[in-house]
Amino acid sequence: MRQRVLATGALTLVVVIVAACGLFKPAPKPPPEPVTVSAAQSGTSVALASGQDLVVRLPSNPTTGYRWIYVEPKDAVLRVDGPSTFEAARSTGGAVGAGGTEIWKLAPLKPGQQQLRFEYRRPWEQGVAPAQIATYSVTVQ
Repeated sequence: MRQRVLATGALTLVVVIVAACGLFKPAPKPPPEPVTVSAAQSGTSVALASGQDLVVRLPSNPTTGYRWIYVEPKDAVLRVDGPSTFEAARSTGGAVGAGGTEIWKLAPLKPGQQQLRFEYRRPWEQGVAPAQIATYSVTVQ
């Protein structure tokens, strides 16, 4: 009986030592929820934590030839995460030619500050002012 108690105590001590050595690592922390901005927030500041994505939702109607163009800065702290996507407005029932929302996803590259700029224009028209502009001042921690 005494040997069983000693064996149990020794096993408990081994488990404590192994845990203290870091062999049992806690589950990784999930990334923070993305921050979403819309055209209504154009001109505002946005703060992102390290690893936190930014989602930009802008009204669009691609059947007019217009689309949002991301104007990439020289020293970006964010990168565009794939091409933009289009989400048709629910109220139109998917009618042909109806507007909706163009969605851009951006991921942080490094800490710093960047001015995001999106221009609503027809890509083939050169030297023509954009129909709309959306800007955001983004700080990545």
